[in-house]
Amino acid sequence: MRQATIFLLIGPKGSGKSFIGTLIEKEFGIKFIRVEDWAKDVKKDRAIEDASYLKEVFAVIEQGIRQELYQTSKLVFESTGLTEYFDQMLMNLQEDFKVVSIGIEAGRDLCLERVRTRDQSIHIKVSDDQVNQINEQVLEKNLKTDHRLQNDQKTADQIKAELAVILSK
Repeated sequence: MRQATIFLLIGPKGSGKSFIGTLIEKEFGIKFIRVEDWAKDVKKDRAIEDASYLKEVFAVIEQGIRQELYQTSKLVFESTGLTEYFDQMLMNLQEDFKVVSIGIEAGRDLCLERVRTRDQSIHIKVSDDQVNQINEQVLEKNLKTDHRLQNDQKTADQIKAELAVILSK
């Protein structure tokens, strides 16, 4: 397989990963994969904490990313970066592809407000308590990333300028 690059956006729920992924696709022509769509297809009646669901969803994500990379040499997708199944998927992808991780950061209150006000039809429904719990776990895990992007009060143009530097490396 030819060398391909994956840009992986990692951060809390509501930090703006999907917004930034969409911005990368629109402004830089790198395909953004909304893996939450795949997660919704796999979820069925299971809770978001269900181990069998989590294991299956990350297997589906890895398979889907690999399939997409047959058609393009660069893509971007997002994750909170939690669970051992994420860790395994990431290690597997790193064996075969260049993975550039970008930590997306935003304040806790802003993340919660964004989750409350976003289009619920395209996201897995989570309660305020679940958002807070997930985001606390993300902060505790403190996954090391290649780059960091603060997404609190920046304009789209400011974010684009930072992304231009990151994506050019």
